[in-house]
Amino acid sequence: MANISITTVCHRDCGYCFARDAWNGAVRHMTIEDYQRALDFLARSGIDQARLLGGEPTLNPHFPRMVDLALARGLRVLVFTGGLMPEAALQRLEQAPADRVAVLVNVNGDEPGQAHALQRLGRRAVLGFNIHTPAFEPDFLLDLIRQHGLTPSIRFGLAHPSVDGSNRFLHPRHYAAAGERLARFAERARAAGIGLELDCGFVPCMFPPEAWEWIGPGAGCAPIPDILPDLTLVACYPLAALGREPLENGRGAGDVRGRFDALFAVYRPAGVFRACSGCALRESGRCEGGCLAAAMLRLRRGPFEFSVAEERLHEQRTEASRSARQGQPAGFHQ
Repeated sequence: MANISITTVCHRDCGYCFARDAWNGAVRHMTIEDYQRALDFLARSGIDQARLLGGEPTLNPHFPRMVDLALARGLRVLVFTGGLMPEAALQRLEQAPADRVAVLVNVNGDEPGQAHALQRLGRRAVLGFNIHTPAFEPDFLLDLIRQHGLTPSIRFGLAHPSVDGSNRFLHPRHYAAAGERLARFAERARAAGIGLELDCGFVPCMFPPEAWEWIGPGAGCAPIPDILPDLTLVACYPLAALGREPLENGRGAGDVRGRFDALFAVYRPAGVFRACSGCALRESGRCEGGCLAAAMLRLRRGPFEFSVAEERLHEQRTEASRSARQGQPAGFHQ
């Protein structure tokens, strides 16, 4: 997997955005020539999907042609967008084959213009939602899917910190509250025939044990990588300030991931909580310890503060995991 960031331009100003560190203050669009080199990188990496993001990728003036070039190479296309896009970009996506082009539309409320794009994209659109507060209200997403005939799936992401913590992010002290809320919403979504997908950085202990079956192993935390408009690569947006690799001929995504893995290896044993050390979920391979940027921020600032209730909740959930592996009653009480 790899992402191609085709522009740094965005008409949103989300306080939780963790992409700004990747831009280094530069505002630019990827050129067609550089985009072709990025597609070459995908080809030699054995990757069959062009994942286009930004910024707002549809603001790149070459966006329609970029979609065409990826499709001409036999690639599937996934576009990450806020849903507010130029008419030319919307027309191209609307006319694209639905079995080869999907559009992940990030929504965090009722923004003017989003409904128009959703209505036209229909089943090509999948809703995305970034959790940046424990008191999020996601039920409106079910209404959007019904109203516009969208793909019956929602992708949830966590608002991660940049490595300096300068953006607004969901603090790990609030993970348990967010997990409880998301688990309750998952029941309502499943009743409506709608599935949920989790992006990177979720940890099982933020959910009640009865939800572990549906959350699965999650997306974990590993280098993607992201190809920036200037053809440098970063492990991911939150870690962009810590290291970059040039896009060189002959190298593929596996080699780049290996370099980033080596760069961050010393931090991997850490987790987002002190309790990650010795956690049964982690020892069993069920959890990777959460977002590496959040873990690194904890190490620099000192342990994230837990309330007594949250500390006990974490202990109960890891105890439940350990007991389940041993075939014993967990003794978990909400």
